[in-house]
Formats: sequence, C-alpha cells, structure tokens
Amino acid sequence: MNTYPKPERLHEDSLEALRHRLPEYLAARGVQLRRNGTRLVGRCPNHDDASPSFAVFGTHHETCGCYPCGFAGDVFEVSKWLGRSSTFPEAVADVAATLGAHLPQESPSRARAMLAETRSSPSPPRARARCFGKIPRPSPPTPTPPAQQPASPFALTDAEREMVHAARLAFSDAFHAGEPIVDEIAASLGLDRETLRLASWGASGLGLAEGWLCYAYPQGLKWRNPDTNAKPRFRWLVGKAVAPWRMEWARKPEVRTVYVTEGESDCLALIAAGMEDDGTAACVASPGTSFSREWAPLFRGKRVVLCFDKDHAGQLATATVAANLKGHASEILTWKGTANRE
Repeated sequence: MNTYPKPERLHEDSLEALRHRLPEYLAARGVQLRRNGTRLVGRCPNHDDASPSFAVFGTHHETCGCYPCGFAGDVFEVSKWLGRSSTFPEAVADVAATLGAHLPQESPSRARAMLAETRSSPSPPRARARCFGKIPRPSPPTPTPPAQQPASPFALTDAEREMVHAARLAFSDAFHAGEPIVDEIAASLGLDRETLRLASWGASGLGLAEGWLCYAYPQGLKWRNPDTNAKPRFRWLVGKAVAPWRMEWARKPEVRTVYVTEGESDCLALIAAGMEDDGTAACVASPGTSFSREWAPLFRGKRVVLCFDKDHAGQLATATVAANLKGHASEILTWKGTANRE
C-alpha cells in the first residue's frame, strides 16, 4: 500500500518541486531524452514512435507533449496518461514513489484551499492517441457571467469530427513519412519543419485536406488555399472558431504573456522566432480580424500583446480587441517588433 501523504496534506511547494522533476520521472519510465535547443526530445512512450515526436519544454522542463498523440501536460498528467494512475491523488503518489520523494505535510485547512485551486485550474488536453472524440472547450479561470456565454454552444457532428481527425492524421503521416508536401508547405510559409511539428500539438493543430494545409481547431477545420492569388484565400471545411487557434496553450498556468496574431501564419512565424521558448509565453491566432468579444474572459489575468496588421482593418481590430479585453487582461500591449507598449 502506498504510504505517501494524500495531496490535500502536501505543501504547494512540494507539488511544484515534483513538477520540475519531470525529466527524472520520464527517465524512470524508460524515456530517453536528448537536448534540442531549449527542449528535450525523445521517442514517445505511448505509441510506436519511429522518429522522436515527444518533447519536454518550459522554463524548468516541467511540461511535455506528443504531437501524434495530441497530448500535453505536467508530470502528474503524464502519470495518468501512461496508465499508472487515474486521479490526481494517485498521480501524486505514483510520482513521489517513483522519484523517492519525501513530501512534508501541512495544515489541512491550507491544503484543502490549495487542492481546490489545483483542481479548478485549467488542465492540458488529455491524450487522444489517434482517436479525436469530443474535445472540451477551455474554461476561463473564473466563472464568466451567463450573458457572455453563447446561448447554444456549438458542436461538430460525428462526421465532422471524423473529418478533422482524418485531416490531422493525414498531416501526421505525411510529416513522419517525410513526404515532399510538408516541405512545400513549410517553404510557402517561410518556416522549417520543426515549427510545423511544434504547432501541431494540442487541441489545435495542423491538417491536410483537399491537397493542402488546414488549420485544425477543436471545433473546426480551416483550409488555406495554396494559390495566393485565388479567392477565397481561406475556407472553413467544417465548423468554426469557438476560441482563438492554440488557445489551450495560453490557458496554461505558467503562461503569463499571450501574443495574439491576425491569422494563423503570423502565429507560426512568432513560434519560429522563439517567442514560446522559455515556456512563459504562448502564441495564439485570431481567424483574421474576427475576434469575438466572448473570447475576452479566456485571457483573464494574462499580459496580452496584440499583433494585428498595420493596415486600416488591422488597426481597427487592435482598438476593438483592446477595448474588449479591458477588465480581463492584466495588461494590454501592441506589437512593435519588441512588444513595447504603444
């Protein structure tokens, strides 16, 4: 029987210390990692990984993810993902036992408050391992007034979810098979393959449909026309955007700064420039200038940098989005190449 204290009796600092020992936990589970820039990469422990698609990142290497599996999480989420636990208390006990950690206790009153906060904080997407079912929408850190919620939450049909699933699998297969289309897409965007791989993790990602790149949202699939002179430039094959692209990364507790771009390609460019490398920032994309005011509560407490175009439409969108974010974001800046305040 496990003799480690229950999480509600643990110091918050103790849980954070365990999160920072994620690489040790993975090593104990047989995951061999090597350094690649600011990240640690290796073969995924949860699927047959011919080429390394698993990475550990963050300021203290406290977060990891697998692109084909669609997983991202901390050491406790990894424990559940690998099937060694099913609840948060079990995950803490498994991690502590694996690392031989001694976890000091504290008063139950403070611990209960800490545990309530832990359970209410947004958690990363669960592993789907090539089976993309209904993906939950991210919830704001604090309750949103009912008037700001859609009257009827949008949801894809089973057939539409399968279309998004198929598009993401097509991109995954093409990427790992080294097919030329991936290099063609990267070249058309002025990016490298590594950026495309990193941008494909999580509930939002990349797909292939109708012979070219798609941006996969949790509840939609947006196709990018390869002909830059053709209209429409983009087309929704199914669904729509119910939140900015890659919003799940911005909701992570360790992320303090969120860069909001006008379109997904600009978001990819910021990722390629290393804006997310230290783990405290995330890049998300508004689908063009159509930023819904209902999305503002999702940025509660974050420092937001608006990176819209400098044309008339972009500047109008900057002013509108900034007004919507007031009272939600902790600070609102506009992009000048160095994220200086306007």
